[in-house]
Amino acid sequence: MQAQDTSYARRVICALASPEMYGRGMQHRGDSIAAEFLRRELASYNVKPLAKNYFQYFRFPQTRTQPPIVQAGYRSQNVCAYLPGRSDTMVVFTAHYEHLGMHGDTIFYGAHDNASGTAAVLDLARALSRGEHHYTYVFLFFGGEEAGLIGSGYFTDIPLVKLDKIKLLINLDLFCGGNEGLMVVNAEDGRTKPFVDLLEEINGEHRFAAKIARRPNAANSDHYFFTPHCPAVFIYTLGGRYGGYHNPQDTCEACGLENYNGFLALMHALLERMEGKGR
Repeated sequence: MQAQDTSYARRVICALASPEMYGRGMQHRGDSIAAEFLRRELASYNVKPLAKNYFQYFRFPQTRTQPPIVQAGYRSQNVCAYLPGRSDTMVVFTAHYEHLGMHGDTIFYGAHDNASGTAAVLDLARALSRGEHHYTYVFLFFGGEEAGLIGSGYFTDIPLVKLDKIKLLINLDLFCGGNEGLMVVNAEDGRTKPFVDLLEEINGEHRFAAKIARRPNAANSDHYFFTPHCPAVFIYTLGGRYGGYHNPQDTCEACGLENYNGFLALMHALLERMEGKGR
């Protein structure tokens, strides 16, 4: 089982939630600054680009007049990477890396939402790049989530992989805190329930999380547009500690990682069980 260290996650969260990222929104092209940071991180671990230079570009189809302010036609990008396995069957991890940007001079830093989930997916890519695997692992970092799941919707409309080859997609969003455990969205679908049952079995053995809770599917994060095509779940934390939700207090300093090691160990344990059954 992979050992975890919160220092990497903390570094990534603090970088993404820094003033230099301008809230990872449209203002000063903060989303593109963040995307370039992700590209460099992935390349440093030799995680391969799934799109040219890792970026799948798309444009916003709508205008919103309240924060986040999104101009119709504004170009953003998904960041897409993979690690080839012995099989072309894929396990996919996703997170949205962008946030609300700025409203006037106020920065919405977005540490919990969702620098934390982005850091966890990067951490998984970093760890998995060190070995060989049965499955092909895909890592997708979506833009436009806050404006209505724009980036993930675009990816499922114009996919860079065969969606029916995805064995399981796990979307991580809101990943600070977690004193009360983890919530799994779309947990009772016939295709996802066996994986959630396996998560609970593993957690019962090791107590990585206080509990694994379940709820039905909802269009509340980037897993949603994948659910017609493949088993896809959305996992987020329950309970503190984090700075807030959609407010300027959602900072790096307020993002609690006391449970992070356990949550990432749970993900690795799930993959180890799946790898064993996949052979």
